[in-house]
Amino acid sequence: MSSFPMSRNDGEITPTDAGAKTRYEFLDSHARVIEKLLPTVRAVAFFDARGNPLRGRGPVPLAETRSQVRAALKSAAAGAGHPVESILPVTASERAASLVLYADADASRRNRRSRPVAGVCLILLHVREGVQPPSLDMLHAQLDPALDCVGYQLAQIADRVAPGHLSEDGANDLEWLFEVSAPAVQGELSAATQDRGERLSTMMAASVAHLQCVLGALVVPERQLRIVRTADASRHAAEEALRHLESPMLSWVQRKNQPMVVNKPMIANKGAAAGSPQSPFRILAVPVAGHASVPEGVLILLRATDAPGFSRAQLSLVKHLSRHISTLLETDFDVLTGLHTRSSAQGQVDSWGHTTSLSLGAHSVICIDIDRLRVVNETSGFDAGDALIVRVARLLRQPHLPPNALVARVSGDEFAVALPHVDAQAAAQTARALQQAAAQLSHGQVGSDQPVSLSCGVASFEGVNEFQSGLALAELACQTAKDRGRGRVEIYQDSDASMILRQSDTATVIRLREALRNDDLMLFAQRIAPLQRQDDPEGYELLLRSVQTPQKNHAPADLLSAALRNQLAPTLDMWVAERALAQATPHGSALLAANVSMSINITGPSLTDETFLERVQRLIRRSRIAPSLITFEITETVAVLSLTKAVTFIRELRAMGCRFALDDFGTGTNSLKNLTTLPVDRVKLDGSFVSDILTNRQSDAMVRAVVSLTKDLGIGTVAEYAENGPIIERLRELGVQYAQGYGVEKPRAFAEVLNELSTRESQKNFALNLEI
Repeated sequence: MSSFPMSRNDGEITPTDAGAKTRYEFLDSHARVIEKLLPTVRAVAFFDARGNPLRGRGPVPLAETRSQVRAALKSAAAGAGHPVESILPVTASERAASLVLYADADASRRNRRSRPVAGVCLILLHVREGVQPPSLDMLHAQLDPALDCVGYQLAQIADRVAPGHLSEDGANDLEWLFEVSAPAVQGELSAATQDRGERLSTMMAASVAHLQCVLGALVVPERQLRIVRTADASRHAAEEALRHLESPMLSWVQRKNQPMVVNKPMIANKGAAAGSPQSPFRILAVPVAGHASVPEGVLILLRATDAPGFSRAQLSLVKHLSRHISTLLETDFDVLTGLHTRSSAQGQVDSWGHTTSLSLGAHSVICIDIDRLRVVNETSGFDAGDALIVRVARLLRQPHLPPNALVARVSGDEFAVALPHVDAQAAAQTARALQQAAAQLSHGQVGSDQPVSLSCGVASFEGVNEFQSGLALAELACQTAKDRGRGRVEIYQDSDASMILRQSDTATVIRLREALRNDDLMLFAQRIAPLQRQDDPEGYELLLRSVQTPQKNHAPADLLSAALRNQLAPTLDMWVAERALAQATPHGSALLAANVSMSINITGPSLTDETFLERVQRLIRRSRIAPSLITFEITETVAVLSLTKAVTFIRELRAMGCRFALDDFGTGTNSLKNLTTLPVDRVKLDGSFVSDILTNRQSDAMVRAVVSLTKDLGIGTVAEYAENGPIIERLRELGVQYAQGYGVEKPRAFAEVLNELSTRESQKNFALNLEI
C-alpha cells in the first residue's frame, strides 16, 4: 500500500507528505479486507471529500477514473437521492467501481438528503471474458461494513481527531466482523446449508468473547427466538440481570428504533422509579430490524463494571452485526408463518444447553399434522390451504402453549413444538388442548363444513443433542395417529408393533439428516467423453457417495430413497448443488479454459418445490462459475409428470445460460414426443438400451432412431452404461455424440478431477510463457 501520487506506470511510490502517510496508514487494513472479500480486485484507492487521493494499493488508473470519482462526490454533496456511483470500463478486462464513503452511515441511511460525505473508495476489478461484473448492490452487500468504518475514520481526521489506536482497533474489529459473519470465499456457498440457528448462536458467543462481555442475548419474540450466551465469570448474576432487563430493553428499542448505551451501571437507589430496570452491568442494546426495517427484536450485551465502557466504534460494530442477523432471520424462518424452520429450531434447542435453567433434564416434542389439507387445496384452492396453515400457526403460542415453548414449521402441513422440562403425558395434554382450539377454526373458513382436525405425535428426549431423534420419533407417532383414524394423539412407544415397522425408515432419515449436517457425504464425478470429435467439450456427472465408504464407489441408495419418501429430496439436491459450486469456484478459470461442464441431478420434488428454483438461481449468481458450464439432469418420467413446472424450471435456468439433459431417455410412453415439448440440450439414453446394444437388435434400432431424431432437432446425445470398448465403438458408429460409463472412466472424487484440471491449465500456461 502506498501514498499517492500513483499511476500504472509508477514504480516505487514516494509519499508527497510524510504526515499524510502516517495519518492514513490505517487504510491499509481496510484495503486488505476488501481484497479478501473480492478476489477479483486489482487495486484499491481512497479519496477524501474533495477528490484528493489519500492512499492506494495496486495500479490505480488515476487519469482514467478522476472524473468518475468527482461525479460521485458532486452528486452526493448535492444531496441527490442516489449518488452517481458507477462501475465503468477501464480496459477490456477491467472495471472501476466508485463507492461513496459517509461520515455517519446510520444518518445517511435514515436521511439521504442530509448525509455527510467523507470521501470515495475506488476499486479496480478484473473481469473475465463472458463473466458479468458484480453489480453495485452486490458490492455494497459485501463491503458496507468496511466502507462505513473508513468513512467514520476519515471524518475523524477531517475534524482534527487523531484516529490513533481507535483506527487500529477498528480495523481489527472489522476483520473480526467479517470472520464471524461472512464465510470465506471457498466456503461461501456451503454456508447456505449450515444450520442458521447454530450460526446465530456462534455469533453471539463470538460477540461475548470479542467485546469482553459477560453476557450476550438475541431476543426476537415474534419469531420465538431467544439465544443467550455467557462468559463463565458472573454467569448467574448476568442471567439474573437479563431477566429484569430483557422486557424493558426490548420495549425501548422497538419504540425508539435506535440503540441504547448505558456505560454507567444502573444500581437501585432510593430515587429510582418503581419498576425501572436496574443492572450492575454496562449495557449495549441494539434493535434487530424485521420487515420494512421495523424493529422486531433486540441484541443485548452486558459488560462488567470493571471493564471499559462501550465505545462508539463498538456500537457501530454491533449495529453491523445486527444488520447481518436481520438478513439471516429473513432466510431462517418460514416465509408463510414466521415460525422457525426445522434447522433453525435445532439451533434454538442447542442454545438451551447454554442456559442454566434449560441445560439439564428431559424434554418433550409434539409433531402436529393438519389432517386433509390436500382436500382443502383441491376443493378450495391453495390460498385457502395457506390461510389454514397460518391460522393453525397462530394457535401455537400463549395461552395454548407455555411461554418457553419452541415452535417450528418442519414441512408443508407439519409443525413441531418443543417443550422443555415437560414429560410425555403433560405434552399429550397440551396436544389435546391444541386439537380443541383448532376445531373452532373450521366453520366457513376453509370452504368446507368439516371441522379442522390435527393428528399429533408425542415423544420425549434426554438432553438437547437428542432433539432430532425425539422429533423423528414424534413424527413416527404422528403418522401412527393418522393411520388410526386422524384427529388423535399418540405417544411414542417402542413396544408398539406399527411404530416398530416404521422405525427402520425413521432411523434412515435420521442418518440422512446427520449426514447432511455433518458433511458425511461427498461428491464423485464420472467423465462424459466425446465420441465423434475429440476436441468437443467434455463434462462430468456429479454423483453422491458416503464419506465412510468411498472405496465402494456406489451411491448410498438407502439414503437417497429415504430422501424421496420423506420430503428431503430438495434438501439433498440443494446440498449437492451447493457443494458442487463451492468446490468448483476456486477452479473456475481452469473449467472455463478447458470448457469442461458439470452435470447436477435434480429430482422431481425439487422441480415442484416453490423456492428451489429461486435458491438455485441465487446460488449460481454467487458462485462466479460460468452458467454455460452447468448442466442440470432431470429424468424423463419426472419431467413429464410435472410438465408445466419442469418447462418453467428449464426455461428460467436456460435463460441464465445453464444447460439441461433429459436423463433415462426412452423409458417414457411418449419419449419422442416429449422432445418437442421439453426445451433440453441433450438426451441421455437409458442404460437398458446401451448395455445390450451388441446383442439386442431392438436396442440397436432404438438408439439409431433417437440419434436420427435428435440430430434433426439440434439436440445432443449421451449414452450411459458404456461399459467396454466394443459398446463404445458401436455407439460411435451409430452417431452418438457422448458416452459415459466404466468403459470411459470410473467415477472418482470430484476434488481430484478439479485439481487435475487446474494442474493441466497451469502446465499449459507455463508452456505458453516459455514460448513467449
